[in-house]
Order: sequence, then structure tokens, then C-alpha cells
Amino acid sequence: MFEFIKYNKTFSKVAGINLLSKIGDRLFYTAMLSMAVSLSQQNSIAVVIVSISETLPILFSFFLGTLADQKSNKVNLLINNSFIRFILYMIIGAIADYKNTLMLIFCVALLNFISDLSGNYSSALIAPFTKKLVAKKDMEQAQGLISITSQLMNVLATFLGSILLYFFQKGLVAYFNSFIFLSVCIGFLLIKKDMKLVEERIENINNKDTFKNTVTNFKFLLKDKKIFKSLCQLSLLNGFFGGLTPIFALFINNNNSLKIISNPIKISLLSGIITLSMIIGNNLSSKILKNISISLLNIISTIFLLFISISFIFNNLYLILFNSSILSLFLGIISPRFSALVINKYPTERLGGIITTTNSLLVIIPPIASIIFPSLANISLMYAYIGFFIYSLLLFLLNILIK
Repeated sequence: MFEFIKYNKTFSKVAGINLLSKIGDRLFYTAMLSMAVSLSQQNSIAVVIVSISETLPILFSFFLGTLADQKSNKVNLLINNSFIRFILYMIIGAIADYKNTLMLIFCVALLNFISDLSGNYSSALIAPFTKKLVAKKDMEQAQGLISITSQLMNVLATFLGSILLYFFQKGLVAYFNSFIFLSVCIGFLLIKKDMKLVEERIENINNKDTFKNTVTNFKFLLKDKKIFKSLCQLSLLNGFFGGLTPIFALFINNNNSLKIISNPIKISLLSGIITLSMIIGNNLSSKILKNISISLLNIISTIFLLFISISFIFNNLYLILFNSSILSLFLGIISPRFSALVINKYPTERLGGIITTTNSLLVIIPPIASIIFPSLANISLMYAYIGFFIYSLLLFLLNILIK
């Protein structure tokens, strides 16, 4: 890993600055949720508003990625976006400590929504630089490194947000977040010269019809059956995790294992096992199971999905934790390989749109699953377990039958 960073200094700088912005993406989320939950009368509506502000930008990513591919002066846009996000969070900091009302939460969520849109746009602007800065043979290692650090930054940002919120008011947390984005802006300014040299080798899409180009990106993915099948498999596997945590939270209320550990700690244990296993998988991605196709690895992952659902039905906490760790390990191995495959496959001028399209499809299922499986649990918890089993069985059969 350190050798890769040594010989890919510009890429490492760009990736490092982008990771810093990812901390900013996540850090204030806990504060917004605490504001929403603390409303005495309309807290459920407030939570929905916050959730929408976090998930809706995903849907716009299809168009933002295409728009990024059409733009020249990508480096200047990255600098401007970071500065805009700095201003947005300065505004949030100025209003966050006013009396907590539904209107205040709506305003904060709206500003956060605009910031997240800008963040997704920046990610799309960076995508072509990755292809130009990293050799094809090293792309899998590069994506593994990004995936590992992204996982760690996500955990760090959530933890840091909670700690800051414990000691400081929400406004100060927002100001702290704004200075993270200012640091990102300064970081891009410091490496602007190096990035400009790379940008000279990046072609842009001449056709400025954003909708038409977005449709073309979808067609690119649909035509390549190998990539599209892997994308669907990964999307549905990721979707399972959207329902896993809420159902696990209900499961432990009726399970007598590990009584000496509180339920919140058990939930944290599951999250920790999943994150750690994915990080290990990311690190091993370029080293083990190299001759096994992504499609076959997805099928093997689905088997452990079946094992998790059976573990719920048989009320076995230990098997749930074990099988979740193995499933996460396989997903950690698969994700960097799939990202590298996509980046190496498609032309640089369309990479921003295609990357954001694949990323959006990968994360669009978990929010749906987080609604469906808890809804089944409202009828009966066993219905949710059986729902898991049917979901995993159908996914396994689809993986086997679809060529």
C-alpha cells in the first residue's frame, strides 16, 4: 500500500483531499438527526425530511455525472464547489442554534441537500483524473485503497460528529464542518498545477444534451451484459444491508445470547464486524481469489446471504454475526474489482457519468430494503426473517439462471 502511494503521489493527493470532503459529507448527519428527534410533536416528519435530504441527491447523481463529463476546467469547478460548501455550512452554523422548529430543520436539510449535490458533482469531476493518474494494472489496488479509507473515514466522521455534538452546540459543529470544506478548497488550490497538467489529457463530451448523454450512459451499461449483471448482483447484495440493522435491532430484543452486553453494544458489534470485514476484503482484493470472476464471487456471497436468513429463523446470534462477517469480507473483495473493471472499461470522457450512475444504482436499494423488511416485522418478526430468506433465495436463483 505504501509503495503504491509512493509511486502515485498525485493520485494519492487527489484521493486524500476527496476523502477529507467525505468526512464533511457525513460529520453533520448526527447533528441533523438529533435536531429532528428532539422535536416533541413532529419528530417523525423531521426525521423523514433529514433522510430525504441525504438520499435524494443520489437520484440526481445520474445527471450530475453526465454534466461533469461535459465540463472543461474541472479543477476550477472542484475548487469552486468546495468553497460553496464552506459557505453553505457557515450559513447552517449561523442558524442551527435558533429555536428548534420544523421550519428550521427544513432549512438546514435544504442547505445540506445542496451541499450533498455539490459533493456528488465533485466526485464525478474527479473520476476521469483517477483513470489518467493510475495505470490499468494498478487500478484494482487503487480502488481497494479508496474503499478502505472511505470505510474508515465514514466511521471516523460519524464518531467525530457524535463527540463534537456532546461537547459543543450544533452551530459550532456546523462551523467545524465548514472549515473542513475550506481545507478541501485549499487542498485543491495547492495541487491545481499538477491537476491542470492531467486535465489537458482529458477529453470532454461534445454533445451538451445532458438528458441524452445520461440515457447513453445507461445504454453503455445495459449493452455490457457482464458488467450489468455484476452491477445488479452487487446492488441487490448491498440492498440486504439496508434491512439487516433494523431487523437485527428487533431480533436481539427476543434473543438471550450475550446477555452481559447491552443491545446498543450488540448493534455496534454487528456494524463493527461488517465494517472491519469489508476493510479486510478491500485490502485482500488484489491479492487473493484473483482467478475467480466477479459473477461467481457474487454467487458465493449470496449463499452466505441465505445462511444469514436461516440464522435469523433459527434464532442464532453467533451465526448471524459470523455469516455477516463472511458476506462483508466477500463484498470487500468484490467492490474494488468491480470499480476497477468499470473505470478501465469505459472512455475517460464518459467516466464521471458512468461512475455516478453505477454508484447510484449500488446505493439505491438499501433505503428501499430499510422500509420493506421493518414493515414486514410490524406484522410479525418471523415474516421479516422469511422475507430475508425469500429475498436471498430469489437473488441466488437469479444469479444462477441469468447468463
